[in-house]
Amino acid sequence: MSLSRTESHRRLPALSMGRILFAGVSFFVLLAVAAVLHVRSADAGYRADENRAIQAAITEGGLAQVDRAVWHIWDESVWVVMGKDKDGQEWILWERKDGIVKEKLSDGFSESRIREHFASERPSAVPIRVLPGWFANRPVWEIRYRKTPRTAQQGIDFYSFKDGTLIKSYDLPGQ
Repeated sequence: MSLSRTESHRRLPALSMGRILFAGVSFFVLLAVAAVLHVRSADAGYRADENRAIQAAITEGGLAQVDRAVWHIWDESVWVVMGKDKDGQEWILWERKDGIVKEKLSDGFSESRIREHFASERPSAVPIRVLPGWFANRPVWEIRYRKTPRTAQQGIDFYSFKDGTLIKSYDLPGQ
C-alpha cells in the first residue's frame, strides 16, 4: 500500500518533546539567574557598608585580620568589627558616628564568657543569638533568648562588655 500524497508530506509537530523539555529547563535556569541577581542587588548596599566598616577597622583601628563584622541597631546604629592586630592580639571595635571605640577582647567579656554568665543567671532560658552592640552609650553584649525551652516567649538582655553586669532586660510582646 502506498502512502497518499498528504501523508508523505506530513511534518512532525513543531514542538517535539525534546524542544518542550529544553524550553522548560531554559525557563527555570533563567528564573534562577534572575533570582540570584535580584538578591545580589538587594544586598549590595549592606555589603558595601560592611566592606567600608572592615576597611575602617583595618586603616583606623589597626587590625591586620578581621574575623567578624556585625551591624547592630538599637540606641544608635554601629558596626562592630572583631579581629586581630599584627601581634595576634584580639580586638573589638565599635564604629560610631563620632569615632571608633576600640577594646581588647581580653579586657572585657568574650562571647563564650558572656554565654556562660547568662546561663548561670538564667538557667532555664535558651539563647537564640548573641551579638556585640552599643546600648546606653557603652559597649554591650545583646542576648536574645527564649524564656524556657517549651515556650515561644522571648526576651532581650543587654550586658556590659566590660564587667558582664546586666544593664537592661526587655520582654518581647506577641509571642
